[in-house]
Amino acid sequence: MKKIIGLLSLIAFSFLSFAQNKYAIIPKPTQLVTSNGEFLVNAQTKILIPNNTPEIRPLAEMLAERFLVTSGMALSIEAFEPTSFTSIKNKNIVFAPLSNKNGEQKLGEEDYTLKVETNGILLSAATSKGDFYALQSLLQLLPSQIFSSSLESSVRWAVPNCTIFDHPRYSYRGMMLDVGRHFFPISFVKKYIDLLAMHKMNTFHWHLTDDQGWRIEIKKYPKLTEIGSKRKETMKGHYDEHQFDGKPYGGFYTQEQIAEVIKYAQKKYVTIIPEIEMPGHAMAALAAYPELGCSKGPYEVGTKWGVYDDVFCPSEQTFSFLEDVLTEVIALFPSNYIHIGGDECPKVSWKNSQFCQDLMKKEGLKDEHELQSYFVKRIDKFLTSKGKKMIGWDEILEGGISPNATIMSWRGIEGGIDAVKQNHDAIMTPGAYCYIDHYQSVDPSSEPQAIGGYLPLEKVYSYDPTPSGLTPEQAKHILGVQANLWTEYIPSTEQAEYMAYPRASALAEVAWTANSAKDYKDFATRLKTHFERLRYLAVNFAKSYYDISATSSINVKGQAIIKLQSTDNQTIIRYTTDGSTPTEKSLVYQSTGIVATQDAIIRAAAFSPKGEKLGKDLNKYFYINKATGRKYTLESQPKNYTGGETFGLTNGVKGEEENLATWVGFEGKDLDVTIDLGKISDLNKVSFAFLRSSSSWIMLPREVEVLISNDGKKFTSVKKMSLGNIDAEERAIQQLSIAANGQKGRYVKVIAKNYGNLPDKHPGKGYPAWLFVDEIGVE
Repeated sequence: MKKIIGLLSLIAFSFLSFAQNKYAIIPKPTQLVTSNGEFLVNAQTKILIPNNTPEIRPLAEMLAERFLVTSGMALSIEAFEPTSFTSIKNKNIVFAPLSNKNGEQKLGEEDYTLKVETNGILLSAATSKGDFYALQSLLQLLPSQIFSSSLESSVRWAVPNCTIFDHPRYSYRGMMLDVGRHFFPISFVKKYIDLLAMHKMNTFHWHLTDDQGWRIEIKKYPKLTEIGSKRKETMKGHYDEHQFDGKPYGGFYTQEQIAEVIKYAQKKYVTIIPEIEMPGHAMAALAAYPELGCSKGPYEVGTKWGVYDDVFCPSEQTFSFLEDVLTEVIALFPSNYIHIGGDECPKVSWKNSQFCQDLMKKEGLKDEHELQSYFVKRIDKFLTSKGKKMIGWDEILEGGISPNATIMSWRGIEGGIDAVKQNHDAIMTPGAYCYIDHYQSVDPSSEPQAIGGYLPLEKVYSYDPTPSGLTPEQAKHILGVQANLWTEYIPSTEQAEYMAYPRASALAEVAWTANSAKDYKDFATRLKTHFERLRYLAVNFAKSYYDISATSSINVKGQAIIKLQSTDNQTIIRYTTDGSTPTEKSLVYQSTGIVATQDAIIRAAAFSPKGEKLGKDLNKYFYINKATGRKYTLESQPKNYTGGETFGLTNGVKGEEENLATWVGFEGKDLDVTIDLGKISDLNKVSFAFLRSSSSWIMLPREVEVLISNDGKKFTSVKKMSLGNIDAEERAIQQLSIAANGQKGRYVKVIAKNYGNLPDKHPGKGYPAWLFVDEIGVE
């Protein structure tokens, strides 16, 4: 990182400065020094720009427009001669090039400095892009009303004195929007770009084609939008419910509209990378031009979510078609990169195609994975010839990586690691941290329907895109990070905003700020001010930050207690135990917890000191039994799914069908758990539940056994039972219980045998099945 010496020689950054909401900048600047005093903007304030800098004037106009709309003040914009500039004076806002005196190093393309003094404000950068980012920080130092769309009265337009030097950690800072599954209007796409720019994100990945819709006009192939942009109906409910709404759905962007969006994004210093999916996710294209498939059709635009077996056939006709399509795409998009997808490409149609088998022999390809590599390399060669670079999802590593490919690592971080070790660039976007279509609340039942999973704000913020163990040279190939908003379950702009923010704000800081400088509590403090900005911008952001979480444990008297917690320690938690809605007059939660001697419905919410409810209600049914709050040991540890806490199997909260985060999950391993009840007791029944969701690779166990012991060493089997109907596809919860008939014991062991590898008829055949279990009760 290049440091600016001289102008910022006094900088010794103190993170405590951010505890004050007046410095609530997101993403957090690299260096910031606070000073006493403030600069007050009034009607006499001028915005000064250097002569002959047409690229700076639009930035000055953006700032002037904000003040005109929100304050009614018409700040004048005037030019000055840079050589005559010596210091901030006359209470003006000045865009000025940084002087290169006293050995100062030059600023990078996106670096900037911002100096606020009582006499004026100075924004300095080597490029207009840096100046634009300086402007974003200045706007966030102003009162939140600066983001309003209407006149705000009685606002004191003060900027706190400070000195900032800022520099991004990564050069690629992106967000993806999937418009294939659900289509979004141009107005929303522009708003999406506005929000990216506000957060100093510089890349918009536009997912324009998929099985369920082709959304970009290609003039040489009009059927792509005449046929491929429309589907006869859309799934409703979850995938494994197999229900449809029976309503036609469609939409696409003309090339003129796309050009308009590109021009708009350029003004916000956001690069748009288009994605044209291939060889898989091609049903919309095949429906329009069935000759491009191996079976020649007929095909229809996808109506269900998931992956289709029919893909592009690697024929010369297909390559000519794709080259024609990409030629028009390249003419539209000035980006250096073109994304070609490359993910989730089933090989079934290729295996059944004599043409493909003959092609494999001709080209010396040993399997269909190498055939996909052959396909991708053909496209890579074409894009390279046009002066473009190719990005693909990490599946394009299979069968051999294409020479000029950049890998977008989504199935974990392994794809990115493999890429950089082969001297290829990588963009990190692992689902566990960057898929913002997942649920974000501790209680998904209180949220709009989502694809599943659980990705809270804090987990997004915790991500470090550069994997450990890389050499410095390999780490240089990690270009950056991206959040992905897939829209199977996101039909509206309001829901898209709800899923994206504030998690995108967290990812913006992941992308910009050094990992060592990140602090979630500090981020959360700034976020509360940021919420005010988002309200003025009419963003339908999620309020999951204010969610209340609940855990259970045992107190010194051996009683089950329920503990409530809020991320924000400045909030007041109020609760009820009778199922009624908590209000500002409800009981105030105390840190000692809530004693639970019987089953109870706990409802709780976060309130401000003034009595304002800040977020959604927690609404949990607690099943209280001998095992509630008790600790246990496991022979195999769960992977990713822990039931929401360390002892999720005995926390009193039963697993929910729509919330995988409430379950304890084992990939390819058996459940073998031993619960310590604390003392020898009469045992009448042991109960537990398993989740079946075949489409998510979650299968019922083959058999279950319950054993008991007095000493935790010698166990006696109570009963072993086999489960039936384990291959069914519909999602369901299998609730089971085994009678213990008054036997005595202190330790209860439950063993459940994993299904094993998925069967041949399953899309994931050969891969290990997941076993999901939750609440183990002992009565």
